[in-house]
Amino acid sequence: MRRSTPKLALACALASAVAAASCIDPVHADAVAALGPEAAGVREGPTHRPGQPCTVCHGGSGPGSPEFSVAGTVFLTRGADDPAVGVDVVLIAADGSTRTERTNAVGNFYITRREWDPPFPLRVELQQGGTSKKMETRIGGDGGCGVCHRSQARGGGDSRHMPGVFLRDK
Repeated sequence: MRRSTPKLALACALASAVAAASCIDPVHADAVAALGPEAAGVREGPTHRPGQPCTVCHGGSGPGSPEFSVAGTVFLTRGADDPAVGVDVVLIAADGSTRTERTNAVGNFYITRREWDPPFPLRVELQQGGTSKKMETRIGGDGGCGVCHRSQARGGGDSRHMPGVFLRDK
């Protein structure tokens, strides 16, 4: 039996590292890095990162788990940072199936892909008490609201994005 030389072991380790690195999507890695660090004092979970594009991390490519089919943040008023707590987010899929999720203490909501994997496009309506607001367009394929909508108060409102999802104009 032949003994492996240190050079052969080093070459195998280097080849393995190159193969592993080739599986990394640099565009996705940049999108995750652009989110920045977690807010101080906020643990990862249902109330972290309000207003950010949830599916960047929870869209199947990681690093977040579980994978979300639809997720986002609802703010109470346009251009403000106040969360809309207890809003029903009604989602209607292309096949007519419907799902309703309620926003939490920071305005976040999510549905895991395991719970519901809807066919796109989706129609969306926000409901709370006597207030109802329908999204004018449909969600075409990425269920992460923050992909298109960005909170202006959180520095994301720009010409490339719609304002954050909001229940009321004022």
